[in-house]
Amino acid sequence: MTGRVLGRALRQRLARRLPGLLLLTGAAVLASFLASRALPGDPVLLMVEGRAADAEMVRQLRAGAGLDRPLAAQFGSYLLALLRGDLGHSLRYGGVPVTTLLGEALPMTLGLLAGAAALALPLGLTAGLAAAAGGRSWPATLLTIGAVLALSIPPLALGTWLMLAGPGGVLPAVVTLALPAAAVIARLTQAQVTEILGRDFIRTARAKGLGRAAILLRHALPNALVPLAAAAGSVIGAVLTATAAVESVFALPGVGRLTVQAVLARDHPLAGAAVLVFVLAQVALSLMVELLIGLADPRLRDGREAP
Repeated sequence: MTGRVLGRALRQRLARRLPGLLLLTGAAVLASFLASRALPGDPVLLMVEGRAADAEMVRQLRAGAGLDRPLAAQFGSYLLALLRGDLGHSLRYGGVPVTTLLGEALPMTLGLLAGAAALALPLGLTAGLAAAAGGRSWPATLLTIGAVLALSIPPLALGTWLMLAGPGGVLPAVVTLALPAAAVIARLTQAQVTEILGRDFIRTARAKGLGRAAILLRHALPNALVPLAAAAGSVIGAVLTATAAVESVFALPGVGRLTVQAVLARDHPLAGAAVLVFVLAQVALSLMVELLIGLADPRLRDGREAP
């Protein structure tokens, strides 16, 4: 019975959020198309740069890429192709399908993000719990200062320092992405747990003789998970945004670096598709966060309506 109630509550919660997410997806499709077309320079001229190309050849290349049509017609064709799963062909890479390029780059980016999450979550939660439990002690103060410093360092600078300090590769790139995210999680966890530790039910638990660890792990942290999950969207967005810079610094062949290269080369199809991938990833992760919030929210587990 409880499982059916929880499932129904989760479906209702997602049904309320889904229209907004679908609207965001549609806006992302339009924005990625317009942003790619707003890139300065003529992509066809850049494509034939250094080669003998007369005006007729340029005209044919532009017509073949659909760039001689009105903007509305280009968007219509782009949308229809997108619905068929066709993201077009790269101008920079000699007509290679964009899906092929993204498919080759995606595993690197997914591995980077998974590694950053695996490091940032336990590190941030542990540091936040320790800082909240320590109150105004010097270890807690040091943890707070460390989190603030980690947030103050731009990912590009942090990545450059790590690359100069040791060999390049994926691990320093993972650390570069994970440290600022861990700092945000630590600060949010500290704030939420500190507030919860001042509530009446925590004082009751202490009066019953529960130890500090039991209070933190069994009472404070579970009650802090819902607001923490609600704030996860900003952390996810920041990590996804930093991916392009980190992959470029460490020369990792991921989607972020591919996006930067496509923008610099005025490769409209590839740039638009890469941006769209990042936005859709944000939407998909937002849906996952909604599910996690629902699972962690005691009102849904009890069959009560949640906002």
